[in-house]
Amino acid sequence: MSKKDGGKNKSPTGQEIMKRRAPTHLALRPTKFESDPKRAYTVEQLAEIGAITLKWNQIEAHIDFIGSFILFPKSPFWLRIAIDKKLGTNSKLTLLKEYLGHVTLLDDLSKECITDCFSQIEQCRTYRNAIIHHHIYDHAKGIGTYVDDSHAPYQILVSIDALSALYGILCAVLEELREIDLLFRIETDAQRPGRLDTTTGEFQTFDDDELRKNIIPEIRKRLMALRMSRKKLPKLPKFPDADLIRSFNDKEEEPAT
Repeated sequence: MSKKDGGKNKSPTGQEIMKRRAPTHLALRPTKFESDPKRAYTVEQLAEIGAITLKWNQIEAHIDFIGSFILFPKSPFWLRIAIDKKLGTNSKLTLLKEYLGHVTLLDDLSKECITDCFSQIEQCRTYRNAIIHHHIYDHAKGIGTYVDDSHAPYQILVSIDALSALYGILCAVLEELREIDLLFRIETDAQRPGRLDTTTGEFQTFDDDELRKNIIPEIRKRLMALRMSRKKLPKLPKFPDADLIRSFNDKEEEPAT
């Protein structure tokens, strides 16, 4: 790879997870091509692709819902999100992460859990987009091809193991988003929890001290448990020809004799 090309022609290393730059080795080309999705993929693969699509829609909707809380005057970003109605998912996540730097109730551990979940969502978005927009390439190996936003050729894994693992992660982050939803409600005063006064029969909201000592730590505890469960899920796989890629690279790096 030359410095002049800025890394645009960077070849895969054989260590890539789920997606990689399209390799140029002719030996990696499939021996047979199939353009019909129902012939190329199993029913299970097609079902997982559909499930990933729908699960991602649920995640995006929940991010929109959480983002609506920073419209409240307590948030310094309410005007920005109100003006720009065309913010994408990544832009909304960036704005929410920026807002975390201005919170007054959430502790550092809660913010860390939220940031970790958002980072996982951003990564999953890349994989989801690639899967939805990919073209059939090496169906026998479960490898599709697509062009990313920078117009660079990439490959994405669409094997049943890869698709199932991604769907599991999407399900997990959606569960985490539901707890994050509660934390943002509390932080923005969109929905402050409290208790019913048995004497007066009136609902009394918790003060900031009660929220910091008891309510937020309880939600954080659930969020941390969900985060731990996510990290124990099956990992996204490497490409099935990763060993061959590494072999090619080793030969190219061998000094001339």
